[in-house]
Amino acid sequence: MLTLLLLANLSPIQCPDWLPGTNVILPPGTYLTREQKVANLLRCYCEVVKAEEALCKESYRDEDCRRRSSKWIKENIMPLMIPQRLVSPPVRIISIEP
Repeated sequence: MLTLLLLANLSPIQCPDWLPGTNVILPPGTYLTREQKVANLLRCYCEVVKAEEALCKESYRDEDCRRRSSKWIKENIMPLMIPQRLVSPPVRIISIEP
């Protein structure tokens, strides 16, 4: 129970969407392609999530910090592992001629 309270006190890890190949944050209304989003998330994990985990360990238990990072992975990386065809089935058009 105490672990759940500690995790609730830890703020969720937030990552910006960077303009590919730069440190510039995307302006509002600009979106990344799927491939760019994957690259952005991997960069975020390396640069933000791991750094946040290290900072977290200075004040909280290691297990709580690892659990927070795991939660970020489950919410951001795992959905990319699902094949696209399972996420949005192809549209089929059936033509019926008289």
